[in-house]
Amino acid sequence: MRISIGTAAFSLLLSLMLWLFIAFQEEYEVTAPIRFEVQLPPDRSLESPLPEHVYVKLRATGWNLLNALYLGGSTRISVGLAGRAAEGIISEAELRSGFRSSVPLRIVSIEPNAISYRLGNIVQKKVPLVPQVAIEPADGYLLVPPLVLVPDSVVVVGSEETVKRIHAWDTQQRTYRNVQTTVVGLVEVVQSPLLRVLPERVLVKGVIQPVAEMTYFDIPVVVESPLQAGETLLPSVVTVTVRGGLGEIERLLDRQEIPVSVRISPQQLRGKGEMVAPIISTPPGVQAVTCEPPYVVLRRIIAVQ
Repeated sequence: MRISIGTAAFSLLLSLMLWLFIAFQEEYEVTAPIRFEVQLPPDRSLESPLPEHVYVKLRATGWNLLNALYLGGSTRISVGLAGRAAEGIISEAELRSGFRSSVPLRIVSIEPNAISYRLGNIVQKKVPLVPQVAIEPADGYLLVPPLVLVPDSVVVVGSEETVKRIHAWDTQQRTYRNVQTTVVGLVEVVQSPLLRVLPERVLVKGVIQPVAEMTYFDIPVVVESPLQAGETLLPSVVTVTVRGGLGEIERLLDRQEIPVSVRISPQQLRGKGEMVAPIISTPPGVQAVTCEPPYVVLRRIIAVQ
């Protein structure tokens, strides 16, 4: 008698399920990382981080281990520190008594079997937020600074010793690539096991505009200190091309005065060389890309006795 492939596959699957059912009735020992959490007094905070997990050797049937470690997700060790001294040790007995599971499990051992802690008075402090956000515009576009954060600061809450060392805080890293339109989005704030940081998310805005250029001709070169007798600066005017977002360049067109200045500092005049690179100042969000000529010449006429 020939047996079809479907019948054979069904028989094999049935046999495998029966074997698994019998095998999972047996008891096993496994070592697994178990989430460790502490309940702190309302006016105290940790001064050094505690482990997020402890390693517990457990003994139970395969079904209970499977449910506790992989299906239930509620297995943990929870210890309360309310009413305790500012520093001390959480003993193995406390770790065992804090074990929580939805199914019966037997604890064989715990590593580490003791955990030291130190608490400090809780304080809070407002610090500036540093964006770890990279926006990479597409070809022909640029990011118009500055990058805007709302809010631009966070409140860190923790122990006095920890908080006093904090002077700024970071967002999570985020990268936007090949961007052609203004970026507006929420960015997570870096969190810490020792501190509570509020808010947890902030709004980030990066203005993207098409690239535009504009050229200003015959801009006078301003010398910031008087020239000495016999000194001449040539040429006295230059041509400057600036680049920025289209909106920024359009705003420059509406201005009556020339928003670009070219100057020579006293330090440059005291140099020994004749070729001097002018210092070009531009409005925020706009940068100078070319200056023609790129150098001016400082001529010194020395009288011969």
